[in-house]
Amino acid sequence: MNERPTFRYLLDRLSDIKTQTDLEDLRDEFHNYLPLDKFEEGYDVNFAVDSIKRDYVKRAIAKSKNLNDAANLLGLKSYQVLQNWMQKLGVEK
Repeated sequence: MNERPTFRYLLDRLSDIKTQTDLEDLRDEFHNYLPLDKFEEGYDVNFAVDSIKRDYVKRAIAKSKNLNDAANLLGLKSYQVLQNWMQKLGVEK
């Protein structure tokens, strides 16, 4: 992968993860694009997904002038969905 992956592409790939091997394959695919170097045996997939979401949400908020723009950048349906994610992931504006 030569260019930075989009959030939508990442979400699609994450929906396919079922096993540790799937997660490791994702790590290899996204090497140097995301903070996936924390993987170790027995790693919690849900924690990994939340960490990736948190990273993307923070970057989208930093690049946007408001939450509606950040939600659009992330491909979310509304800023309310983004606010729910922020609350769940512990991300502040």
